[in-house]
Amino acid sequence: MAAQTNKHTIASTGKTSATRNVIRFTFAVVLMVALIPLYLLNILLAVIVLKAPLKSENWLDIGGDVVELYSWQVGLFKSSANLINVALGQVHFVGTPIIRGTTSIPNVKRFKSPCDKAGLYDCLQLHNATGLVLNGELPLLEAQAKQNFIEDALMVIKLVTCKTLYKKGGSKQVETHMFGIPFANTKMRDAINWICQSEQPQTKCRVGYFLNVNSINLAANNTELHSTLCGSDKNFADGSGMRIAAQHSGIDLADNINGTDMLPLLCEHALQTKQSFFLLGAKDGVAKKAGESLQQQYTGLDIRGTHHGYFKSDDDIIEQINQSGATILLVALGSPRQELWLAKNKHRLNCQCALAVGGLFDFFSGAIPRAPLWMRELGLEWVWRLMQEPKTKFNRYVIGNPVFLFRVFILKQSIRGL
Repeated sequence: MAAQTNKHTIASTGKTSATRNVIRFTFAVVLMVALIPLYLLNILLAVIVLKAPLKSENWLDIGGDVVELYSWQVGLFKSSANLINVALGQVHFVGTPIIRGTTSIPNVKRFKSPCDKAGLYDCLQLHNATGLVLNGELPLLEAQAKQNFIEDALMVIKLVTCKTLYKKGGSKQVETHMFGIPFANTKMRDAINWICQSEQPQTKCRVGYFLNVNSINLAANNTELHSTLCGSDKNFADGSGMRIAAQHSGIDLADNINGTDMLPLLCEHALQTKQSFFLLGAKDGVAKKAGESLQQQYTGLDIRGTHHGYFKSDDDIIEQINQSGATILLVALGSPRQELWLAKNKHRLNCQCALAVGGLFDFFSGAIPRAPLWMRELGLEWVWRLMQEPKTKFNRYVIGNPVFLFRVFILKQSIRGL
């Protein structure tokens, strides 16, 4: 019985694979037929300059296997010749990431991909376009390998959309400015390393802020907040709005450094480096629930204390934080209160690093669900937040987003400063 079941499963899998191959071939041929005028133009241009129309180039995929791809020698949309490779069954539309532009893979972790073949598109390209950082490439590719053809097509549409919205081609400076405010254009892992680094001897509490559309709008009308942001130890660019502003300013952002994506990775690193946390802010009981949830998810996570954000005495709460011995303080008091509070009190805090994290505790306590992955991949998490809290978030997003874009494209404040 088991043998019959296995045979049936293998036959079913083989039939599905064959069907997908037929669909792939058909779709590639249809696209090639649609592009015949372009192909004829490129062939004509190649003849005029006395070159072969096509050239073959060898790249490597993320597992280190050689991938051959065709491209046009001259003309428009040179990579459109890749469709020939798809039609021949050499690559798929969606599959194992190809590392183009090099015959080696420096700074890229090699691993065996769960996908059948290399692909022109992949989920890692999508996440790179929006700066989205999740935990590990392999789980993403495992999920991608299980997608059907329609899901593959939707992923390609998302990728093309994101590359159009967040196109790259600017400076990759590590330390740079937007809106007259310095920020660290860094990878998520480097941001986490900075938070967890121990200075010997400990001289002061380092403070980090997340710059987003709302904080920029607030800083434009609040000179104290603007001065505070300029005086921080680190600022991180957070959200699709900042990515658009960076692009307009000629800057390629590395990762989207936001607190919600950072915290799971930060907790894992904290376990390895024996860091401890204090959670301050949000409504009564929310920080406690968030802490308990994190400890359930990350066994052994050291959370020294929690407190809601409606305290009256700075002295009492600072004493409680210092007595806890926590090395990392997460402050969720909302902007601009959290930034101003930290700027005022950082010299009194004994922890090694403090971050202003906005509504972070609401997500990890379960009070507010996180946006679906497809919305985060498109940089549309703000739409989800607006749907969840239409009254409280109306001014921030419905009014604030157009104002921010006006600052960027009309007033040019991302380049000139606020």
